[in-house]
Amino acid sequence: MHLARRVFDISNLSRAWLTRGRMSADGAGADFRHRRLAGVISTLLVGLAAVNLAWLPFSTVSTKKDLWIGAAIAAIPLVVLWAALGAMRRQLGRTPFLHRDILKRISGSAQAFVATVILIMLFSVGLLLLSYLASATGRPPVDEYLAAGDAGLGFDWIAYVGWLNSHPWIASTISSAYSSLQPQLFLLPAVLILTARSDRLLEFAAHFGLAGCLTCAVMAALPATGAFDLYHLSPDLLSSFGPGASTRHLEQLHALRTLRPFLLEHPEGLVTFPSFHSALAVILVYSVRGIRYVAPPIYVLNALLILATPPQGSHYLVDVLAGFAVAAVSIRSVSWIACGRAIEHKSEGFARP
Repeated sequence: MHLARRVFDISNLSRAWLTRGRMSADGAGADFRHRRLAGVISTLLVGLAAVNLAWLPFSTVSTKKDLWIGAAIAAIPLVVLWAALGAMRRQLGRTPFLHRDILKRISGSAQAFVATVILIMLFSVGLLLLSYLASATGRPPVDEYLAAGDAGLGFDWIAYVGWLNSHPWIASTISSAYSSLQPQLFLLPAVLILTARSDRLLEFAAHFGLAGCLTCAVMAALPATGAFDLYHLSPDLLSSFGPGASTRHLEQLHALRTLRPFLLEHPEGLVTFPSFHSALAVILVYSVRGIRYVAPPIYVLNALLILATPPQGSHYLVDVLAGFAVAAVSIRSVSWIACGRAIEHKSEGFARP
């Protein structure tokens, strides 16, 4: 996809400015890695769109036009801004004047940020629709097996949530961390650019997209409704967590499972197994690795987010652990695809006389 390639080009620009034109032995390998990452992102987006378009006509799910119009209205200004910044950067390249390189770098960094945000938005829209298509199934949920997995691990969901609920300040703190996921997704690109880690922008987008696709694939194969629904608990158990904790998805999920026509108007997160929140928490932590002063608070924030996934998302402990596995597979797979041949290419380069 052209947009993914542009992030690659802009990250190269930032890296070149930071090194002030000096060539390194790792340059060719880094360029190869970025091209591979752009290819991964493009493949995931095209595949996601193809699956949704092929599945939608045969599903009971339909979408409200206003939903797509609203998404387009939100995206168009970003696309226009991205194009304007690109035009500015090209013009700066042709116009010599004092501080030209600094302004070119700033416009390039801003364009990289906007492009990454657009990629995350594209993935989010596609994954949201796919999660609704996957949830419209009559197959029996696997909640009893997930609860049995928790029991085998010695985890008592009701006791854990009850203890948190009896300590309102803890419940409030971790709930705030849970709500921070979306802001983190859009702030991370800015953090990476400001800390001279723009080469991680494509990596983050690839991790996000692959983890989301894997999550939807697993939830389609193993549908579940969540611990709160399985145990038929009173809302009083979650009184310290605010409205919607563990229940905000149930009305739509049960409606989808009736296999009657369903109009998607007010999207909610429907995934139970595996936990996409816990997968993204790991990916966020991985993305800020080694960044002094930034990484420690991000580690703490996402640890608190993970603690909140059972009461807020009605997740079993095994959902959280499966989310960790999804993140690990995504990180390892993207690294293997992006870097495997680059290492081989680099080795061959040194071997040549």
